[in-house]
Amino acid sequence: MLSDTMHDRPPRIELCQPPEPGSGSVEAIDQQILFLLSQRFGLAREHDQVALQNDDARTAQLASIRRKAFELGIPVSLVTDFWDRMLDASAAMREQARKT
Repeated sequence: MLSDTMHDRPPRIELCQPPEPGSGSVEAIDQQILFLLSQRFGLAREHDQVALQNDDARTAQLASIRRKAFELGIPVSLVTDFWDRMLDASAAMREQARKT
C-alpha cells in the first residue's frame, strides 16, 4: 500500500518525459496528467504561494475550480477533493523545501 505522504521527496521532473501527442488513449492521457502534476509540484515547491495559505484565497480558488469542472462536465466533488489534497501536498512540499 502506498503511503499518504506523497511529499516524501521532491518531484523528479527530469524523469518525466512528455507523452506522445495525439495517441488519444486513456493511458496516454494518464501519462500527461502525471507529467503535468510533476511540473506543478516542481513549481509549487520552488515558488512560495503565500496567497493560497490564506483561507479566503484557497476558498476562492476551489470555487473557481468547481465552476470549471462543472463547465467541463467532470465530477465536481472528485475534482474539488483532488484539488484540496493537491493544495495541501503543495504546501507540505514548500515547507519541506524551506527546512532543507
